[in-house]
Amino acid sequence: MTQAGAEPLARAQSIAGAAATAALVGAGLIALAGLAGEVDPALTALRTREITPDLPGVAVALTASGVFTLMAMPSLLLAGALLDLGKVLDAYAKGAFFTAKSSAGVRKAGEGALWALGFKVVGTPTLVSWITHEGRGVIWRLEAFDIGLIAFAAFVMVLGHVLDAAAHVNAENDEIIC
Repeated sequence: MTQAGAEPLARAQSIAGAAATAALVGAGLIALAGLAGEVDPALTALRTREITPDLPGVAVALTASGVFTLMAMPSLLLAGALLDLGKVLDAYAKGAFFTAKSSAGVRKAGEGALWALGFKVVGTPTLVSWITHEGRGVIWRLEAFDIGLIAFAAFVMVLGHVLDAAAHVNAENDEIIC
């Protein structure tokens, strides 16, 4: 590789390494914020002394923990998607650009983001409504911004498929050269 080609590659690897660290930190912050933001239903049940050592108290505890888990699920799934992307960025920092593992990681990150959005838009509102007996239908909470995020996550997933094709071409070229 020429000096002119090596400099952008080294810069890309450096940026990818920093981005991998940022993805790890971001995933942790999203997970903590998601958990901290949803502690209120559980704390309210404790504060109002609805949780007691009898069967109705256990039901309240299970309901509160179920609601807590469901409300935190979109943030936890998004944090997982960021961790997947962080692994890809770490591989890029080590020079593994066109590999099947890296492309699968990009695709998996897009899929994880789509799952997070699915839970945010439909899964969490519907299941929480069912658990709390507020309703029985399917509830959609879709905002314009969510549509953009769904498209973005879907394109990241498609990008993973494109990178997979590039990895196969790269592997074939490596075989021809050897």
